[in-house]
Amino acid sequence: MKPYDFEGKHVLITGASGGLGSALVKLLADSGARLVLTSRSEKALNELISKLPRKKNALAITADLSRPGEAAKLAQQAISALGHIDVLVNNAGVGYFALMEEATEENIRHLFEVNTVSPLMLIKTLLPEIQKRGSGRLVNILSCAGRVPIPTVGVYGGSKSALAVMTNTMRLELEPKGIDVINIYPGTVATAFEEHAFREEERPGLCQKDICGEPRFRIAQKVFEAAAGPPGEVWLERAGKWYSTAALIWPHYVERRLASFREQVIEKKSLKKKPWRLFQVESAIACNLKCVMCPWREIAKKAENHGIMTPAVWAAIRPYLNRVQSVDFTGGGEPLLQPHLAEWIADATQAGCETGFLSNGLLLKEDKLKMILDAGIKWICTSMDGATAEMYNEIRVGSNFDRVCENVANIARLRSGSVPKTMINFVLMDMNAHQMEEIVQLAARLGVDQVNFKQCDVIRGKEGKGFGLFASEETREIRQLQKSLDKARRLAKKLNIRTTAFAFTPQELAVCEQDPRDSLFIRYDGTVAPCINLALGGPTTFLGKEVSMPSVHYGRLPGDDLMDLWETESCQFYRKKFQERVAKYDNLIMNSMLGGGGGNRSKVLKDARKAMPDPPRGCNVCHYLYDI
Repeated sequence: MKPYDFEGKHVLITGASGGLGSALVKLLADSGARLVLTSRSEKALNELISKLPRKKNALAITADLSRPGEAAKLAQQAISALGHIDVLVNNAGVGYFALMEEATEENIRHLFEVNTVSPLMLIKTLLPEIQKRGSGRLVNILSCAGRVPIPTVGVYGGSKSALAVMTNTMRLELEPKGIDVINIYPGTVATAFEEHAFREEERPGLCQKDICGEPRFRIAQKVFEAAAGPPGEVWLERAGKWYSTAALIWPHYVERRLASFREQVIEKKSLKKKPWRLFQVESAIACNLKCVMCPWREIAKKAENHGIMTPAVWAAIRPYLNRVQSVDFTGGGEPLLQPHLAEWIADATQAGCETGFLSNGLLLKEDKLKMILDAGIKWICTSMDGATAEMYNEIRVGSNFDRVCENVANIARLRSGSVPKTMINFVLMDMNAHQMEEIVQLAARLGVDQVNFKQCDVIRGKEGKGFGLFASEETREIRQLQKSLDKARRLAKKLNIRTTAFAFTPQELAVCEQDPRDSLFIRYDGTVAPCINLALGGPTTFLGKEVSMPSVHYGRLPGDDLMDLWETESCQFYRKKFQERVAKYDNLIMNSMLGGGGGNRSKVLKDARKAMPDPPRGCNVCHYLYDI
């Protein structure tokens, strides 16, 4: 099909004075089209026309498309001015960032009037004249937000989705009459769209940089070419098409990818990226308990400074906190043994970091808890591997079940609203697996928000060995465990408690949750490493095989500078290696979906895993990389 020739054609374009609209106007004007330009601002339209080489070929009509009836009035004015319209470009649109629960009726109606109803009314009013002429083009600027459930973008996405469905239907209905309908998904464009969007509760937009998206003139050229092309849907951003396709075929996969984004927008945090996603700071490797499965106990006995991080190490970290999204004060020991914990949490919170820690909970007495709450902690997780005193005390040797329950309940009692988020880690072992439902019930009684079902996955020598319930292949016992876990998670859902869980059999990931591409583990003695497992190597067991976990160290604080360590050869090796794995994995999945081969998910995932380069030494024998 030859490209559509706009020369001499009468074109009505809405949202003409916006970033993308004004760039499109320039291209349409250069093509020789006669233009009716519309927006709410007469001044902006006149300024735009004054910059066009053929000013006489452009007419400005102001219109407020948020007002019912305005679209039909605009269409009639355009017909009266030019006699007829050959091409309609529905470019006007407005954004809205709000949780669905807080979206107001007024703003919902406003958005649907501008983004959905007005484009349709323009089409319906212009259509009789276009049909008489036997040809015409209806071009709609849409968004992948209409296909993907993006948190805080539901109303905007819904308005674009409705327009997409109805205009796609029109394409089928109008094709025999010689009228082309083209729906264009431009992706993210570097315009002031987010700046002009409505917001509730100061919700941040989606932009993760100071300037987001492709330059508007580059996208405008692609939109212009698509508008001159064959009818149908045109996706200008590959990632947008991939997410939109995946949202239909693999909805849970997309939802997992959006989970971290969801937490940020719900917390009303800026999405502008910082160099580091996470610092895991081992504030102490020392511990006050002797848990039966602990792999770090023998190492902690030999630790310098009694296994407590010194203020000198923290002082070397502090200058970089404003470049970190999140700080986890957990390592192999008990963070509450760190005398400066509340002070350091306050430092990180004031620098804009999300802060939290995992504790055994025994030392979380009310006075200490109040100090930590005042410091601005965002989450507290407690290790509780038994739902009854008898089971708990057998595993967590040296602790006290009733006291820990009291301390955990105090968090819900003393916190402000839902902050800090409270969680329980439940490490699955043969001795306690029968209590999965009971731990959920206990969490409900204590006012806990989430239960994390963990595997006993870290082994050093004999420590931690023999407690894991996972295996290299699925067995009858594992199927039974999975059924019990599923049942416990269904109960949690009824009780409004979130849950997370790991696999019982290996499922290789492109990168583990630690993700050394944008995170660092800082050991109690200042040693900087990719993660806790690689920071403390030694003999271990991987899926039943005796292997050795190497120790990988980038350097040591405070003697070395943290940024210098980030640029070391070993650090760059881990970052680049996992970036290659993620790129290969995602590209294969994306190509399979966009090529129409995404139906067989298990095959696609298998092929994606095969496409990845081998993981680095150490990671290849780490249960975390295999989702265990």
